[in-house]
Amino acid sequence: MALLLPRGKKIVFTDWENVAAGYGVAWAGKARPVPEMMPSGIQIRTFQPTYTREPVVVAEQPWESGSINCYATWFEDDGVFRLYYTVYTDDTQGVCRGMMCYAQSDDGYKWTKPALGVAEFDGSTSNNIILTDAKTRGRGGLGGHVLIDPTAEPQQRYRMVVGSSDQQSQFIYAGYSADGTDWTMPEEILLRHPADTDTVVFYDDAEQHYKGFFRGRARDWESHGRRSICHAVTADFYDWPTPQPCMITDANDPPGTDIYSAPAMPWPGALNAYVMFPAFYPRTADIMETHLAVSRDGRIWHRPQRAAWLPTGQPDTGHYAIMVAGHGIISPEEGVWAIPVSGDNKTHNQGFYEENIRRSQTLEYATIREDGFMAVEAEAAGEFWTVPLELEGDHLQLNAWTHFGGKVAVEVCDESGAAIAGYSLAETVALTGDCLFDEVHFQNHEDLAELKGRPIRLHFRLTRGRLYCFRVA
Repeated sequence: MALLLPRGKKIVFTDWENVAAGYGVAWAGKARPVPEMMPSGIQIRTFQPTYTREPVVVAEQPWESGSINCYATWFEDDGVFRLYYTVYTDDTQGVCRGMMCYAQSDDGYKWTKPALGVAEFDGSTSNNIILTDAKTRGRGGLGGHVLIDPTAEPQQRYRMVVGSSDQQSQFIYAGYSADGTDWTMPEEILLRHPADTDTVVFYDDAEQHYKGFFRGRARDWESHGRRSICHAVTADFYDWPTPQPCMITDANDPPGTDIYSAPAMPWPGALNAYVMFPAFYPRTADIMETHLAVSRDGRIWHRPQRAAWLPTGQPDTGHYAIMVAGHGIISPEEGVWAIPVSGDNKTHNQGFYEENIRRSQTLEYATIREDGFMAVEAEAAGEFWTVPLELEGDHLQLNAWTHFGGKVAVEVCDESGAAIAGYSLAETVALTGDCLFDEVHFQNHEDLAELKGRPIRLHFRLTRGRLYCFRVA
């Protein structure tokens, strides 16, 4: 059965799922035992982001005097970029108070902190605070996450999940808002589950349910059991099953390693692909670094590389000990994706040994090429065929890049892998250089319209090039 590729949806390469495996020797009964659609000369390569060190928001207000936390969420909403971040302030008694704040931007680079008038701090509501102890009935919170719910009533278009604790256990509760700034926080508990880092929930349009990612803890937590990531799905935002593990450390990780946070999300615009930026905490070094994880269904995750995706730096870099990513991908300019990041020179446990420690005072960002997390690459020459596809669109577009002298060529084949007349490699124009969804042109056909409803394969031939993804428009 052919995989339906809707118009505008992208095929990305988190693994080999959409690449035909081929056969080195054909099945018995063929006229000759020749190879069939064998991928060769290619690899799936992972690419690092650029850490800009450009501040998004800086601790400059009295209510930000303690620190800006690494758990933050941002997204684009009808042309406006929204940012939700957690701050801490040391009050006159030396007690650290956590609050959630809001900032917005028109371009994704310059951010403002509007005076919202919805929460009080030191007798004034002229601030950008949206959540305080008073707003949460004294429950406070950690790792607050905001999402837009396309299925909710207008007064609950924006939802928030927050972690807290009482004398019984840690728990997660939720709030809602019509405008994203003035929040109602009901008393009901959403789920009793470990929640002392970020809790992430989003509505999955593809599967039409909510996906949730939660802190996981080993049973022997009181004796310092390892942290992990748990996952749950539900059709009812207010009724969650018990989360189950979806990512744990394994034998290839150092023995004293925790997975600390789970900023997971759909890969923007992709078909059947999810991405996560989990923070890994090797206890021996007492540092935190961000890794890259990908998934086809949001349940089973793998790490395409073992090295940190956002590693810590040298002592004079400002991020010697902590490099943690928040949640969300925004596009401040064409072809660029940005992820919120917080770096720090103080290690995870260092604060317990220093009085009145001030942790990271800024929230920054890392950037990467659109869809640039991974690509199929041929260092010299390589080729592959896709699994059978049914295309809903008319125009084939590639997100690709080639070295000097390189090219990416593609032909359209039938299910057997044989080129269709008029769409062969000899009849298409190869792409070169930096191609951000450049259209593939055929010498004798304006588009792919006549192939609609017909199962086909795409045969890619790469010379010194990368294919990040493709789509039909």
